[in-house]
Amino acid sequence: MRRSVETYVESDEPVGRETVAEIPPPIGALLGFEPVAMEPGSVTLEMEASPRFANPMGTLHGGVLCDLGDAAMGYSYASTLSEEESFTTLELDVKFLKPVWKGTLRAEGNVVKGGRTVGLVECDVTDAEGSLVARLESVCLTLRDEMAAGR
Repeated sequence: MRRSVETYVESDEPVGRETVAEIPPPIGALLGFEPVAMEPGSVTLEMEASPRFANPMGTLHGGVLCDLGDAAMGYSYASTLSEEESFTTLELDVKFLKPVWKGTLRAEGNVVKGGRTVGLVECDVTDAEGSLVARLESVCLTLRDEMAAGR
């Protein structure tokens, strides 16, 4: 099997969890997300913030920060599902707490409450000194049967 983003782009079949654990989805590869720790219900990702991701004010663009946290939460929630299940995000909330220009960012996603239908996931994004940069929260809907097909 190809071990690159082309695995996602060129495949007619859904990509399995084993592949997601080995290579990031295209957006993760583009932004440089690296898995640090993965266990059921908890995933930690890191990325290097740099000027190439800056907004017009010169700080890290909020969408990139949000993407990092969303990915950590998505991996965390997906890690609790069966192979036949998938999910979609119903709500995403982010609180930006301090600006970032460059450096290593760590996103720690955790499932707070998993349920049969709806789950709550949270994520803290910290800088290299461990200072809280952003806090995110997501509500996820578990999909089954035909709703999960092709996802």
